[in-house]
Amino acid sequence: MDLPWQAGVRARLSAAMDDGRLPHAIVVSGYPGWGDSELCGWLALRLLGADSSVEAERLAHPDFRWVAPEGGSIKVERIRALAEFAPGTPQIAGAKVAVIESAHSMNVNAQNALLKTLEEPPGSMFLILGSDSAGSLAPTVLSRCQTFTIPRADAAAADWLREPAAKALLDDYDGAPLQALTGAEAGERPMAELLRDLAAGRPVLDEMLGLDASRLGARWMRWLVRALADEPEPPERPELNRRRAFAFADELTRFHDQVNRSSGANVRLLLERLCYQWQWLVQPR
Repeated sequence: MDLPWQAGVRARLSAAMDDGRLPHAIVVSGYPGWGDSELCGWLALRLLGADSSVEAERLAHPDFRWVAPEGGSIKVERIRALAEFAPGTPQIAGAKVAVIESAHSMNVNAQNALLKTLEEPPGSMFLILGSDSAGSLAPTVLSRCQTFTIPRADAAAADWLREPAAKALLDDYDGAPLQALTGAEAGERPMAELLRDLAAGRPVLDEMLGLDASRLGARWMRWLVRALADEPEPPERPELNRRRAFAFADELTRFHDQVNRSSGANVRLLLERLCYQWQWLVQPR
């Protein structure tokens, strides 16, 4: 995937590879939705000399490992398996490569286990940690890696998005192009439209139930924060009682916690409650 806002950091990584200066432990950092996993995949394929058109996380290669969270976290067993993979010479590529996607989701034991590999990295091994929350990594891990940061470039991202439906979602995702694109592909409408229909009493509950609950809650919260900061301008923003709005923000936080932490959450019941409270919040007074 060609992501133009990554051109500068890709050029720096390419130059380091060409000069033999590429660090053996790298953190690829960026805001959520700006492509840290995609950059990790691009770098891994370059190091392996593999076809750049394939999806790195699906690549079956004896000199490559891709570690992603399972159940929201990366546990110590997965990192210990990487430690066993790291030594030795590559079988068919010029290097061994491992990517840890969402590296901040490693638990404490996993990060401690990773330190052993970081302290004595095999000469032919490259370890790439991708994260949109790199500050959550242990300082001992960060200090042993060199960080390459993906810049935020709102204009380039907006130009890159071709689909009007994706462009319309940029505000919902704080300008993050890949999140907006994913939302458009999932059939999401801008939060302002959805909430306007809800306030007017139109049936939107089934539409909401068809969306990813975690993403919906985050978009709703982002819209509410912007509204309390007097954005967007009317007619998109109804008049809000600030005391009620802050109470509703607490409800959104509880909704987010329940849908993300409990596999048994009754999403319909939770959304019905939010919809009722939203209509009460925006009703004329």
